[in-house]
Amino acid sequence: MYRRFLLILLWLWLAVAPAAAAEPARFCVASDTRGRVGFVRILEQIAQIPGGPGQFLITAGDMDPLPTTQSQLDSVFGKAFLWYPVVGNHEAALHKSLKGVDDMTYLRDLYNKQLKGKVNPGPEGARETTYSFDAGEMHIAIINQYWNGKTAPGSDRKGVGSVVAPLREWLKADLQGSRKPWKLVVAHEPAFPQPDRDWAVERHGEDALTLDPKARDAFWAVLEEQGVAAYICAHTHRYSRYQPPGSKVWQIDTAQARATSDWKYDAFVIVTVDEKSLEFNTYRNLKEAGKFEVTDVLKLTPAKAPPR
Repeated sequence: MYRRFLLILLWLWLAVAPAAAAEPARFCVASDTRGRVGFVRILEQIAQIPGGPGQFLITAGDMDPLPTTQSQLDSVFGKAFLWYPVVGNHEAALHKSLKGVDDMTYLRDLYNKQLKGKVNPGPEGARETTYSFDAGEMHIAIINQYWNGKTAPGSDRKGVGSVVAPLREWLKADLQGSRKPWKLVVAHEPAFPQPDRDWAVERHGEDALTLDPKARDAFWAVLEEQGVAAYICAHTHRYSRYQPPGSKVWQIDTAQARATSDWKYDAFVIVTVDEKSLEFNTYRNLKEAGKFEVTDVLKLTPAKAPPR
């Protein structure tokens, strides 16, 4: 009887005891690197800031040639460091890597060698180039906007930048299946291209998801309905953050990371997240090449974030 009583007490305590909070997550987003040698210098800058890049790095597309980007990451952060690539228009255009293998084949091989089993695979037809995973209190979905929705081999590179209905359906189901308090979606092209936040210069203003406004609006509606906090993109090479009128979802365009002659447009974003807050710190070298500092901060709390 006494043992039974103790077991009942233990069961009650387990039922009402608060779950241990997940460790805060920290990661970096740097995009449109295009294999430029200057990307190594930017990676070295990232390594030197307090906290460094965190647990992993996301490149939001156009990081060809991929072997170069892989070796750059390996040289600064080590081969065990996690890299989550996103398909950009340059990869989808079948640019050849330095080893003569097209970039999409390289991406599929990279998925199978390094990410398979660690992430949730995408839909049939884009299993290796669309995927999702958890990072602390955040669920992250990475999508391939160049999938045409079909299942034939090579279908994951045959579309123009859009979010076709099958991809929206997969994304909705994936987001619905997560119980994390924060949700993030990452792809290459912006839904609402914006001028550079600091330089007011526009690029690719009409060459993005705006080419198919109906699909763009249906995609944004999924983000709204599923309580996504932010949509991370690139493509324009210009940094911006934008919240469409009436929307609760932020779009953050992470610009480029190249350290070339147009270095003033370079940026990288450090993301930190726990149960109570989600923060985006953007680093730029607006005044002097290679002198990166925080130029923009966006901090969301549950009261400001989309409904969970």
